Amino acid sequence: MKQYQYILLDWDGNLAKTLDIWLDAFRTVLAEEGHHPSDEEIAGSFGKVEDYFVSLGIADPVALYERADALGRKKLPDVELYPDALEVLAYLKDMRKSTALITASNRANVVHLLDRHDMHRLFDTVIAREDVTKHKPDPQSLLMALERLGGNPDEAIMIGDSDKDLGAAKNAGIDSVLFYPPEHATFYNLDKLKALDPTYVVDDFRTIMKIVA
Repeated sequence: MKQYQYILLDWDGNLAKTLDIWLDAFRTVLAEEGHHPSDEEIAGSFGKVEDYFVSLGIADPVALYERADALGRKKLPDVELYPDALEVLAYLKDMRKSTALITASNRANVVHLLDRHDMHRLFDTVIAREDVTKHKPDPQSLLMALERLGGNPDEAIMIGDSDKDLGAAKNAGIDSVLFYPPEHATFYNLDKLKALDPTYVVDDFRTIMKIVA
């Protein structure tokens, strides 16, 4: 099995159980604007929500995003991590892997959980929404992480739950792990995600320890 030194990890739906929160927030603000898309369609827009709002004809997509963000942020203090997330991150550090958290969320939306679970020490760098001008599936955030870590694509792997994570990895020339536990069937179509050719597909986060060992 290929050896990986640089481990890049998505936040929402991968380490933190936030998908329900954001789905509800975006569903609410869209309904207020007279739009009632399916849950899968909303989930498919995560990471590029403002572009999605534009496609719906929303006059001020930034303002609508900020409304949704404010709604979701109220519930974030109660968010839990996925089972085994902390165990896997601690293992990566014990194995002296270089780690980066890469998220399309605002930094303020993740820092509370990083603080609560003492997770800052588990990441060598954190790249949030405001750190880049182009978001996944554009590879900018992944390449920025590798630059900060002093790494290269051949020794890196991206772990995430969405088409944006897989697309960004492919665009950066990086291997990928699709994390798809059973509850993600509510948000994503597995066949569509597999069509993006993830290097690995796992439904148990602990499997990552075997992949990167």
